Amino acid sequence: MKTVYFLILVGVIATLSACNQFKSDHPQAAILDEQATNLTAKSILKYADSIDKNINQTTKQTSLIFMLGDLSFYVEKFTTNNQTVLMIEHAFSGGLNTNLKKYYFRNDSLILELSQSKLTNDDGNALKDSRTYLRNNTVFKLENRTASAETAINSLPYINVPLSENTNSDKSHLDNVKTLNEIIAGTDKFDMVFDSITTYPDARYLILRSKIQNSYTASILIKDKDALVDSILNDPIHFKAQKLNFKWMVKNQEAIYVPVASNTSANGLNR
Repeated sequence: MKTVYFLILVGVIATLSACNQFKSDHPQAAILDEQATNLTAKSILKYADSIDKNINQTTKQTSLIFMLGDLSFYVEKFTTNNQTVLMIEHAFSGGLNTNLKKYYFRNDSLILELSQSKLTNDDGNALKDSRTYLRNNTVFKLENRTASAETAINSLPYINVPLSENTNSDKSHLDNVKTLNEIIAGTDKFDMVFDSITTYPDARYLILRSKIQNSYTASILIKDKDALVDSILNDPIHFKAQKLNFKWMVKNQEAIYVPVASNTSANGLNR
């Protein structure tokens, strides 16, 4: 399973109508739609910049935080007019190694991946930024930069990396997107069911596990109880291996349970 994680760790643009809301910042957006097969690295970066500037106008979904050993990750998905424009993957290992990866889409096609990774070991820090450009689902440009300090890497230019058959294959990028959507949807190995509820003097956690044995787990901090939590506390065995329907939010790399109104029955929530 770690192979799948590292595929994500090391290894989200819209239709013409969706682009209209970005035109005020970037008139080139219209050109991108008219000349889809002639996208350049420069035009793609301008388009991605317009997505970032208008991110508050999109609809956001956030996955649970999935864990396997000391590896943890979650995904955010941003959509406009039901079209994916951006997906962001946050991954971290033991609080030392981190990776932020942004996938930009246009008309449901991936056109840019931005990756920022930080590895920490006995020799210090190693930071790497990379940008992968795609056109018609095919990588046409790859560039990166490396440094040992954040202040240093931000001042460095990107260096072109020669493309080869063994360098970031087109299929691997499409496979990554498929996995990210599974994470958001909670399907396949990310389909989680109730395992247990733990109570400590200063915290209570809802523990979920994948339907697939020896796979991912997820923990959700419960700050406030509701009818569903009360039902689980009263009879946890009844909920064992059952899929739960609840809401959560992610803050400071932790999933937090969002309780429903106190007058809402737990009936129907256990799905």
